[in-house]
Amino acid sequence: MKTIRSLMTLAGLSVVLFALGATGAKAQALANPDFAGTFTLSNNAQWGNVALPAGNYTLRYGSLYGSRFVEVRGTEKGSPHGVIRVEGSGQSSASKSVLVCAREGDTLIVRALDMAGVNKSVNFVTPHGTKLVANNGKHNGYTQLAEAPMLIQRIPVTLNAK
Repeated sequence: MKTIRSLMTLAGLSVVLFALGATGAKAQALANPDFAGTFTLSNNAQWGNVALPAGNYTLRYGSLYGSRFVEVRGTEKGSPHGVIRVEGSGQSSASKSVLVCAREGDTLIVRALDMAGVNKSVNFVTPHGTKLVANNGKHNGYTQLAEAPMLIQRIPVTLNAK
């Protein structure tokens, strides 16, 4: 019985140490980002699975284990923090760095990040369960994105000095 208990304790400790090591690696990988900046949200936003209230934020774009991520962190104490996986990328045609958002009611859905400083644009998945809709006068209300034009909002991102 003592042997089983000891093995279970050792296995649990190994899992905890592995999790702490992975978290430390993620923080370290994004500590030297390819791009870092700040932005301000005037409305609530949804970025991947991270809900962001209106406020000031920092972001860092970098890689971890061969995948690309954006880390976003609120500047106020207790603000949300998240790491969002990039789903696609290409060259940026923007002259200024911006977050490209689609509006759903009063909420912004972050769809892309254009980084003029590094000539790169990255895309993000629409959060699960989100239906992008737009106001369409012809249908007297809101219609799904595929049927109507949508409101796109660009949030300026100020590049941080290295």
